[in-house]
Amino acid sequence: MAFGQQARGGTPVKRRFELEPPAPASAPSTVGGRWSGLRRRYASADPRSLGLFRVALGALLAVDVALKFPDSAAHLSNSGWLPNHFALFRPMSEHLFSVYFAFSSPREVHFLLGLHVLVCLLLMVGYRTKVMQLLALLLTTSLNSRNILIENGGSVVLNILLAWTVFLPLGGRFSVDALRASWRARQETTAATLNDRLDPPRRLAPVVSLAVTGLLLQWATIYAFNAVQKNGVPWRDGTAVYYFLQQDRLVTWFGAWLRGVLPLGGMKLLTFAALLIETALPVLLLSPWRPQLTRMLAFGLAILLHVGIDSVLQLGSFSWALLVAFVAFVPSEGWLVLRRYFIGRRTPCVLHFQPESGASLALCRLVKRLDSLGLVTFRAVDEASPNKAHKSLCVSVNGEKSQAGWEALVAITDALWFGSRTLRLLGPLLRRPLERRLAQLATEPAELDAELGLEHLPAQDDARAPEPSPAQQLWRQTRWSLGEAGAALLLVICATQVLLDNQAVPSALKPLHRPRLFEALVAYPRIFQGWSMFAPEPPRSDGRLVIDGRTRDGRHFDPLTAAAPVFEVHPRGTPRTNLTWGYFHVRIVEERFRIYWGGVRDFVMKHHQLTGRPDDELVSFEAYYVTETFPSPGAPRRPPERRRLFSSSALSAESSPPPSKGKPTQAPEPRAQ
Repeated sequence: MAFGQQARGGTPVKRRFELEPPAPASAPSTVGGRWSGLRRRYASADPRSLGLFRVALGALLAVDVALKFPDSAAHLSNSGWLPNHFALFRPMSEHLFSVYFAFSSPREVHFLLGLHVLVCLLLMVGYRTKVMQLLALLLTTSLNSRNILIENGGSVVLNILLAWTVFLPLGGRFSVDALRASWRARQETTAATLNDRLDPPRRLAPVVSLAVTGLLLQWATIYAFNAVQKNGVPWRDGTAVYYFLQQDRLVTWFGAWLRGVLPLGGMKLLTFAALLIETALPVLLLSPWRPQLTRMLAFGLAILLHVGIDSVLQLGSFSWALLVAFVAFVPSEGWLVLRRYFIGRRTPCVLHFQPESGASLALCRLVKRLDSLGLVTFRAVDEASPNKAHKSLCVSVNGEKSQAGWEALVAITDALWFGSRTLRLLGPLLRRPLERRLAQLATEPAELDAELGLEHLPAQDDARAPEPSPAQQLWRQTRWSLGEAGAALLLVICATQVLLDNQAVPSALKPLHRPRLFEALVAYPRIFQGWSMFAPEPPRSDGRLVIDGRTRDGRHFDPLTAAAPVFEVHPRGTPRTNLTWGYFHVRIVEERFRIYWGGVRDFVMKHHQLTGRPDDELVSFEAYYVTETFPSPGAPRRPPERRRLFSSSALSAESSPPPSKGKPTQAPEPRAQ
């Protein structure tokens, strides 16, 4: 941003403190120059992008975990169909570990889910960021491993995001950690030091790490194989969108409406557009030509693709997890454009403060660290000033008018990047306590300083944090080296797994032998690499488990719907199943999960205990799988078919073996559908 950039209100901004990195000079045609160019394009990330990525990732993880609460008793506790002891004796996969196995009752599982949400929120705000990254990785992979039957592509993408970014410094910007580090680095006590925006500096140097390369290659791989492996007839003739809009298990209300009004030509257009975008995304992400432009274009296309998909199909966190990663790829040029945008819409101000008041100094130091646009100027007030407003809090706006008290706070936030609207929204909660503190600042500043523990600030003379010791510097270098070694190992592991998991890879390229350690490092965190969403073609049928139960008073009752059994895939007038139950319905009938039918039987028979409705206790039941095959476009829908699976008194020996240790069943592939 050039000096003298005009801000809203006409006041020129004559200083800048977030130094803009100079435009990179053309690299000389040497090996060193080429290597520097490759590193800049494929191994560097803006720390602001990583900070915003952390905020988005933490929020997404918190929402994803919170959505597990309603169904946790049925799918994650001993009250459900897969108790801990049965899951441990008959594991669904090799190399299985989950902290959730230590929590049995629904209340215990809810407690751990609450801790899990707290960790995600602390990661979002950036408190003890590295610790929260590790805890989020442990808890998220544990949650997915607790019940693999309900695992989906979104679960795997979140695991992969956490695995790659655990090697990256996500707390360098927009975090509590960054604020605390800046707070300790310098204790400003004068207007000159408060207006010195270059010290302490904000982190602007690019983060250079092999983990950035790995994350970039990972996302290009996801889209490339998703595009290449869509080679079935519906993708070639354009009817793929038609078929996945027929899946009542996944379709949203908007998708259900759209399939009734959109002509076949429109569905073909959407099919080919989705294929085109998926094909273009890896090219744009890895383009060596103007990557700052091509990656922003890729971000825009990804938003168009995934928001469109999520509006018609419920795929859980899959689409949003894929979108979140693009935030980490936002180049520095994008932040410069965003900075100019905010500067043109904010109003500069002058904050008058009392240098003898610790509370006043603390407020100024906080505003300085939040003022990334540089629109707030600090000016000390003479102690002999008779104006009590100056002793409280006073702000001048454009040199024309002054605001005091609460309105002064509003004027300050109007100069910050997030604007005054945020404070006004919180006004009903914050206004009264803040006005009380501001009045105390004017009348009893010494008492306020003692109450807040800030009486030491006026006595400080621009104190600074000590420089790191040689031992601390050695530890930081060692930690960085270990992180790069871990990222290199993860890159090799994921590359071999990509070759194994995707059918598009020729057999000659698939590794015949690899260390057992690699298999364990893929299976434990559930970072599989088979990318075939709706490939080679979308499913042409849908199904649902129906329980035809009889209660003690003779009613027919289905505990899974809390109503009389209806032998349709999606009965009219009933709410759609969520994603967790949707996967349960279609996967529990698969041969690999047949051994868990005994758990389903026990769950159905004691379901009244879980709901607390004794009148719904069943004396017997029969379980059916109802399926519907989708007709070709224009053909009439066929009636659903039913297949009897088991009953309350009859489970074949094959379907319900005694719980004993043995070879686990094959783990589900990490597909989104």
